[in-house]
Amino acid sequence: MGTEAASGRHADDIAEMDITEPTVTWLEVSHPQQPIPIGENDRVLDSHFNEQYDVWEVLLVALPGEDDEDEDD
Repeated sequence: MGTEAASGRHADDIAEMDITEPTVTWLEVSHPQQPIPIGENDRVLDSHFNEQYDVWEVLLVALPGEDDEDEDD
C-alpha cells in the first residue's frame, strides 16, 4: 500500500490528483462550510483545527476509483 505525506495541500487539490494507488494525505480546509470533493471510497481518518493558521487539517485516505482499477495500459 503506497502512502504519500503532503502537508499543506488544499481541499481543491485532492480533486485534481490522479489516484492510482491508496494515498494518505493531509489537507488544509480553510472554509469548512464548503463541501470537499472526495471520491466515493475516500475516507477522513482524522481532523483537527490549527489555530495558528486558522484552518482545519484533515487526514484523508484517497483510494483509486473503480474506473481507474479496470484500466490496463
